[in-house]
Amino acid sequence: MKKYLLSTTCLIFLLFWPIQAQEIATPPAALVAKSPAVVRHAMVSETNYLSQLARRGFKLQTQGLLIESLDASTIYADLNSNVVFNPASVIKVATSMAALYRFGPDYRFQTGFYADGIVNKKTKTLNGNLVLVSAGDPTLMTADVSRLIREVIRAGITRVSGSLVVTGPFTYGGFYTTDRAVNGLSRLFRKLGVRITGPVKQGTPAGNELATRVSTSLRDILFYQNAHSSNPTADRLGEAIGGPEAVKQFLIEQVGIPETDVQISHASGLSVNRITPRGAIQILRELMYWLNLNNLQPQDILPVAGMDVGTLKRRFTSVAYRGGIIGKTGTLPGTDGGVSTLAGIVYTRDRGPILFAIFNTKGSVLTYRKLQDDFLKKFIEECGGIPDLSASLHRLNN
Repeated sequence: MKKYLLSTTCLIFLLFWPIQAQEIATPPAALVAKSPAVVRHAMVSETNYLSQLARRGFKLQTQGLLIESLDASTIYADLNSNVVFNPASVIKVATSMAALYRFGPDYRFQTGFYADGIVNKKTKTLNGNLVLVSAGDPTLMTADVSRLIREVIRAGITRVSGSLVVTGPFTYGGFYTTDRAVNGLSRLFRKLGVRITGPVKQGTPAGNELATRVSTSLRDILFYQNAHSSNPTADRLGEAIGGPEAVKQFLIEQVGIPETDVQISHASGLSVNRITPRGAIQILRELMYWLNLNNLQPQDILPVAGMDVGTLKRRFTSVAYRGGIIGKTGTLPGTDGGVSTLAGIVYTRDRGPILFAIFNTKGSVLTYRKLQDDFLKKFIEECGGIPDLSASLHRLNN
């Protein structure tokens, strides 16, 4: 997966133009033998967008932009594409990709308690350790943990002579890190009447199952996370794969983004994070390739503008644009002077699927959002509009 060859995107180009394409077409050898030279294609929409930014008093050095063909052969817009900016919640796309690579789209997080010892039903004592086996389910809530504890009690245990042994990452509710979640779990045990004598310690899975919970699929979790831009889900998912540093290392080692071009403090995109517009495009390109290999499409984990619930529901809603953009928004009104970002795929009739990353900083989020929408609408018009998406719209709505 490391640094996928651009030639492979020729196959994706055929697969994803338009969205509803279902059959795999094998590209001629001439298409994949050599990556084409990059062409800079001037667009009136880009010129107008930059003029609008300047007219409103926004400094162009605080803005980032890159629009590029899926096969990386043509650049349609470029402004500070190699400069690092705060991507806000667009970083959730990187977290999504790292999780997919680690677990796979159909993975389900399992959380359970196991008895590593003998249960004395008369004294309601587990003579041994109570083992928490967890993979870091980012959807686990306090009510779910309480239910698991009550199942432990129903199994005849109100006292544990040994320790609470924690295996793997564990978060729930408002506890976004394993340490905080384990502390909260210990308090919850006491509140529900379970006394654990020994200290909490790390260990390996062991014992007989007492209670367990299985999450929905990672694919469904990611769609919810990205459609609603859920920070708790993304930060907890980041913890499950090793924290923000693990997401950063994934981008460096697997996607091939230079270390100097990425900084991640939160897997959700909160606070101060950094990446270049070019890096964001690279993530999108590699993600589409990975999805293709696994028989998935972008709309399986990212929202369709104007259609799906969430942050893109009320954007690009008219018939002329609805369903033509799949992507991720980012908003941080109080960070870096005001951040608004939008990145994803735009489907066009004349030029096929095109990747875009728009990073706006130091300004009004609402104004930036309007400028982004106007820019992409004019860009779509310059590219012949969106293709006939009636088949895919029907499929997506069902």
